[in-house]
Amino acid sequence: MNTTERQRAQRLELRSFAFDRLSAIAAVLDDSGVIIDTNEAWRLFAHLNDGSIERTGPGVNYLDVCDRAAASGTIGAAATAAGLRAILAGEHEHFDLEYPCASPNEDRWFMLQASAAPVDGGAGVVLFHVNMTARKVIEERLSAEADHDELTGLPNRRAAVRFVREQLADAEISHAPMWVLYFDLDGFKSVNDTYGHHAGDELLVQVAARARRAIREGDLLCRFGGDEFFLACPDLDEVGATALAARLRHVMSLPFQVGATEVVIGASVGLASSHAGSTIDSLLISADTEMYLDKSRGERHRGR
Repeated sequence: MNTTERQRAQRLELRSFAFDRLSAIAAVLDDSGVIIDTNEAWRLFAHLNDGSIERTGPGVNYLDVCDRAAASGTIGAAATAAGLRAILAGEHEHFDLEYPCASPNEDRWFMLQASAAPVDGGAGVVLFHVNMTARKVIEERLSAEADHDELTGLPNRRAAVRFVREQLADAEISHAPMWVLYFDLDGFKSVNDTYGHHAGDELLVQVAARARRAIREGDLLCRFGGDEFFLACPDLDEVGATALAARLRHVMSLPFQVGATEVVIGASVGLASSHAGSTIDSLLISADTEMYLDKSRGERHRGR
């Protein structure tokens, strides 16, 4: 072996060593989709998941593996097969797909990254399955935090807007109205001023819990901030909405135990119903207007 051949052999050995040491699950496919090489992470993953590396080892057509997985309902398998075929056909250079993967020990998320690569002088694909579980967990936690009120744990305004928009889109098809209720607490400022913000926070937590018990399972209860709450009720008629508003007024008028103190407040409730062309903003404005009318009626009643 001359010097040039020896250097080439060393480079190939180094390349093979590096490929085998990758943390990503990696394989190389030839122009027909047959696996011609896998790294240690690929072999270990295959063994842990089905006890056999032969099913996805060298000599196995990976496109056939994906087709069978797609037929059995595996998420992402059909898209993977289509993406790999597009690369082998020269239609694309790269293909990426984020997908969930259920394994015996835990549910994980992976990013498939596939790229065209010359293999034995012809077309081929090198593909990597990168474990994204840790990142996905962080993303989901941040998303949940962004969509929920920190104090009460209820969905917040952002979550309410998304939910109502989805329901309004459905209502355009079903022509079924959706009712929304907007309510705030009468006397909450007095509790804050008299007993402090800690007592006010404790009261809001109890209000949220009491409101949850008063609504239906499919309704969405949100805290918009301060002492303002929002309720979206799909598939509810006017009689049901009116009864729900009365129920909220009643449960909020019952005494709350805040620390050693019994606190009595109330709630003003506004209702609004969707119609053709309704938007989240129009529903909020209508419900907010009705809430302040309800508050005015309550104040006039108490002033008699």
